[in-house]
Amino acid sequence: MNKNHIFPTLGKNSTPEKREPQSQLGVEQYLHCLADTRLENEISIEQVMDQLNFSRSTLEALEKGDLKFIQYPLNYFFTRQYANYLKVPFPEQFLMVHFKPRGKK
Repeated sequence: MNKNHIFPTLGKNSTPEKREPQSQLGVEQYLHCLADTRLENEISIEQVMDQLNFSRSTLEALEKGDLKFIQYPLNYFFTRQYANYLKVPFPEQFLMVHFKPRGKK
């Protein structure tokens, strides 16, 4: 092998930048955005209830940004399912732990 050969390397811009984890505030804002999207698309709460089999109180709490709308970690999966139903991309930086209500460890 030639000692003068330079091996190609991936530049520092070729790997995704590490991001700080999203705060619960970011998750709560995302939940509000889901509510806005539902309203913009003129989808009724009843339609969502029928399609996803969520209760009205669960949907209303979810859309208010209340992470206690259902117990952790189910709130993470419910949010993903709701976002998928609305065809809203789920942020990859949201981890399950970000859905843990404040005060719980």
